[in-house]
Amino acid sequence: MSTHFKPPGKEAMKSKTITSICMLAIIISLYATCYMLFFRTVDVDLTKDISIVYDGESGSASVKVFNSITDYNQRKQEFMDSVAYKVSPKKNLQNGDTLLISSTYNEDLADQYHIHPIHTIRKITVENLPERLSSVDELQPTFLKEINQRGTSYLKKNMEQILNEDFTDFYINSKPELQEQKLMYRIFMDANKKSNKDRILDIYAITAKGQVNVSAKGEKLEEKESTIYYMITYNEINTSFMLREENIYGEKLIYSGTKDLTNQKVFEKVIQNKYGKQFHITFLDLPVYTDDK
Repeated sequence: MSTHFKPPGKEAMKSKTITSICMLAIIISLYATCYMLFFRTVDVDLTKDISIVYDGESGSASVKVFNSITDYNQRKQEFMDSVAYKVSPKKNLQNGDTLLISSTYNEDLADQYHIHPIHTIRKITVENLPERLSSVDELQPTFLKEINQRGTSYLKKNMEQILNEDFTDFYINSKPELQEQKLMYRIFMDANKKSNKDRILDIYAITAKGQVNVSAKGEKLEEKESTIYYMITYNEINTSFMLREENIYGEKLIYSGTKDLTNQKVFEKVIQNKYGKQFHITFLDLPVYTDDK
């Protein structure tokens, strides 16, 4: 039996060489990946992905600046979470104004992750803010139709509360029943100051039936009808022609005495006394239909 060492063949040597080359390639690739991910200094644009959100109309708008992106890679995300933005000016903005957006960040994280922040300051021109209407003629028929629909929806949603809380003529335990709701007046209120917003006011006559105590000495209940005047306000009317839910609200019209508000001149006097110092008031045409019960 031969005990001499037998050198590996050419095929074995070739296989080992290929394996070594592959291992070396994998090591180099891993090293390059680690370098790219953790050691190479990268430029990060701090203002590239910011969101600029305006609120309000030209002349009285405000602005917020933030970055809500959360799908950066791990090291960049941690760094971006440390970035804070400051904008100036941020109130009483109008179209054409220039915003200066500046950013601050955690310098330790930037060093740790080899991040070089760029574009830390950015200038933006304010544009496309809605404007106040220059005339009631700018009110679009489709917008007024939407007001009709939103008014009907508002009353339907809140009618139970209106019946129970605003009809103060009725006995406390009475359960008022709606008899009629009728749109009486629609007015456009042009604010005298920028701090106020232009608005549209719809005034409804709401009639309900309930129990009334007709005795001054004791308790004698009779069923009677009572009518209140209820205002629905659509605030912040401008060229955006948008009706935000928070800008729609209603309240009972409070006025002194027992005035007949079906008389428009009497109603005009009541409204002028209530709003005349803050708004220029224009009466608008009522819609063809009024969504009565």
